[in-house]
Amino acid sequence: MPTDRTAAPPGVFTPAFFQDAHPVFDTLRERAPATLVTGVSGTRLWLIPRYEEARVLLSSPSVRKGDWKRPDLLREQHLTRSERRREMTTRIRAHMVAGDHPDHQRLRQGTQQALGRHRIDSLRPRIELFADETLDALAAARGAGPVEFRAKAAYPFTVAVVSELLGLPEEEQAGFPAWFDALMCRRGSDSVRKASAILSGFTERLADRRRAHPARGLLSTLGSRTDGRRPLTRQELASTAFLLLIAGIETANAIANGVFTLLSHPEQYAALRADRSLLPGAVEECLRHDGPFRAVGPRYTVARVDLGEGVSIPAGEFLLIAVAAANRDPRRFPDPHRFDITRTDHAHLALGYGTRRCAGAALARAQMEILLGRLLDRFPGLRPGVPLEEVRRRPSMTMNWLQDLPVLLR
Repeated sequence: MPTDRTAAPPGVFTPAFFQDAHPVFDTLRERAPATLVTGVSGTRLWLIPRYEEARVLLSSPSVRKGDWKRPDLLREQHLTRSERRREMTTRIRAHMVAGDHPDHQRLRQGTQQALGRHRIDSLRPRIELFADETLDALAAARGAGPVEFRAKAAYPFTVAVVSELLGLPEEEQAGFPAWFDALMCRRGSDSVRKASAILSGFTERLADRRRAHPARGLLSTLGSRTDGRRPLTRQELASTAFLLLIAGIETANAIANGVFTLLSHPEQYAALRADRSLLPGAVEECLRHDGPFRAVGPRYTVARVDLGEGVSIPAGEFLLIAVAAANRDPRRFPDPHRFDITRTDHAHLALGYGTRRCAGAALARAQMEILLGRLLDRFPGLRPGVPLEEVRRRPSMTMNWLQDLPVLLR
């Protein structure tokens, strides 16, 4: 019997959905290539749950990212923002992820070059040092009961790495996770405004210092280009710093998700302990199976998009591209809900696709591989600190983050 596509979508953005979105994603994926849903703030969105459609729309010229530049598209049914919040958003979103061609390409080129394979290889000894220092500090809590892995290991490690990249001294690193949690997970309008103000002010001051007094680090490189390209403006430098700090926190959550997934599949964890050559594939499978993003968006259409099966999205509509659903699409990945670190198909969308692929993907992978490898060496008997069903996820349309991850160090 054909599915009734006019019926209300089942259980989207409910507490059960935020804890495990995949039963709903499975239903929507079978139902249609896109489904109209209402976001948590009343936003009208087309949710895209299939792999092929998600891949196409991530790189389609008919889909744009810079909705913050287009107040005419924020129609009555869409999310409205106060003038102060819109101004704050603009101050910290002049970076490549929030932009469209040609700004996106211009802003991406320098950052991608600075985060290329050669640069990551040169950073690797420092990343390994940060991993060892993080786990040394963690080891001090061995035998003292459950330790919150996300706050005590994943965050300090990734903040140290991104601070190295930006050339930040240690005293400037305090508070990053708390600010980003408030900003990215929308923990109340007051906390969002406060976090936005702190971060935008911090990154603007950082950009000013790096332009006036160039030092080691990516911002100094981008602010004083010697390759013939136009240096980034003050606002672009500040927004790029903001973006890289976000990327560091997102990598921390990818690491925490990976550890949770491995602990949830002890036979796979045992196989990885026995054969470290499986580590690169394990990182990819962790990203596919339980990456740091539930969805990408909102993005908007500037032209009509036909997805087949009678589904056509008009121009001016907002999209939510559910990469977590796409990464478990059986049309692309056989037995997609099975976690298998020996899987060889790594064409997941956890880190984007095409020109929208994460410019720091190589760095994120290196961090995950290094910290997970060191974790296996230092704590081969690592165990969950609470029953796995008690581990909760953040209620976010786009972020797939754990509330916390208590572990026992053994």
